[in-house]
Amino acid sequence: MTEGKQLIKDFLMTIQTYKSSGAVERGTAFYHHYSKVEGIFLQIRDIVIEKKKPRRIELNNNLVRYSSATVEPMMYPECFEGIIASYADRYPCTKELLTTIQGEWASTADELRVQR
Repeated sequence: MTEGKQLIKDFLMTIQTYKSSGAVERGTAFYHHYSKVEGIFLQIRDIVIEKKKPRRIELNNNLVRYSSATVEPMMYPECFEGIIASYADRYPCTKELLTTIQGEWASTADELRVQR
């Protein structure tokens, strides 16, 4: 563990030195030499990519209070539509909220790269 940390430290210091000094050719050659994937590592890479699982979607379910004694969770499907539905239920869009959002957008629209 200590040897590995020192090696990574030296590697990053070398790359940073090339970058800071503007030694583009030497830095590029150094990086390409150590970032090559060949031989057994290509086979390992193929196995890792083949077994890779999709990125997990973080979804928060909401609690709904039906009465002072009844609180139940509202479940959503684990997909992007579920995330949108969860936020829409948690933060319902009212005319006042929409007016506030449009006002904030209008006050900073000149600083954004968005056309009106």
